[in-house]
Amino acid sequence: MTMSDEPASQREWLTSQLLAAARHVNGTVTGQQVFGWHDRTLGARIDTTDGPRWLRVTSEHHRWAGADSWTGTSDATGAAFACVPKPALIEVREWPVGEHRVRAELMDYVSDPAIAEDMVLRRPVDLSHEWWTALAQGLAAVTRVRDTKRVIIGDDVLRHRLLAAFGVDIDTGRLDWSCAHGDLHWGNLTAPTPWMLDWEHWGWAPSGYDAAVLYCASLLQPDTAEQVHERFADRLDTYSGRIAQLAAITKLLCRVEDGDHLDLARPLHQHAATVLRHL
Repeated sequence: MTMSDEPASQREWLTSQLLAAARHVNGTVTGQQVFGWHDRTLGARIDTTDGPRWLRVTSEHHRWAGADSWTGTSDATGAAFACVPKPALIEVREWPVGEHRVRAELMDYVSDPAIAEDMVLRRPVDLSHEWWTALAQGLAAVTRVRDTKRVIIGDDVLRHRLLAAFGVDIDTGRLDWSCAHGDLHWGNLTAPTPWMLDWEHWGWAPSGYDAAVLYCASLLQPDTAEQVHERFADRLDTYSGRIAQLAAITKLLCRVEDGDHLDLARPLHQHAATVLRHL
């Protein structure tokens, strides 16, 4: 069996793989199916004899299966992540389908809903002081992870990307680096408990990268953006933090180029101009 480029066929194909994965773990799909960006992934609640679980499937051509994004969830386990608020991984299964490989990940089920349907915040949210404190503690725990070779964006790629986008040649020698979630936006955070979802892309990045992505994803809600800045000013208002913001801006502008979040383009460019003035 091969995958079609047609979106409807892709969804149908992923749904069939989700159902197959559920049978593998003796579960029944009972929750709403949630497709990831450009239908790359599909997840849903399943009910098992051990209680509710979250089951997620993805697929890649066998040549690319095994890259960092393929193993991100299983790499984000162990003692180093004990203090990170993330669903526990229970089991991983893989199988071939034609030239493709399917990966299914069974995780603890989180009942708290995601704050937004996608990465960008488009409505006001009322998050408690305890929520922000727990998020900050979780992100601090991620930055303490050291034993990995995973990289979200390396120094050469970062330098070339920002030179192309903004005409600025950054001094990579001044950068501080730490591990980050890598895709920390409002569709990957829950409330009232701030669980961090979707660990495909975590790894090394300029310090402050997670706060930068969250800030940029908040620009359509200035009050929330200000809260993000206030909570993480110690990371954002540094040379590394400002470079991280420019990197986050390029990440989101790539989505705009693909036709997503068009209403975010102007605020992103305006924020980039502000950041560049303070470099």
